Amino acid sequence: MIFEQRNLPIDTKGNPFSRHRFDLEFNEYSKIISEINTIYEAQYRGKPIAVHASFGIDGNVYYFWFENHGFNDYNIFMKVLDDH
Repeated sequence: MIFEQRNLPIDTKGNPFSRHRFDLEFNEYSKIISEINTIYEAQYRGKPIAVHASFGIDGNVYYFWFENHGFNDYNIFMKVLDDH
């Protein structure tokens, strides 16, 4: 299968995401997933690709881009520093 060859992450139903996962420390990953879950229905439901702004564990503001396969089923694929 092509997805296995590319080592793409899969969701809870076994469906592959389309991008490679961005490597976050466990504490930061947990924090961001929790924040996304908290506002999922209001902001992210039905959006295949979304961005979540938050403070990183270093105190800087970042944009966390993620693929959305449903509540609590996300693939964070990019972290961008907000340097404004």
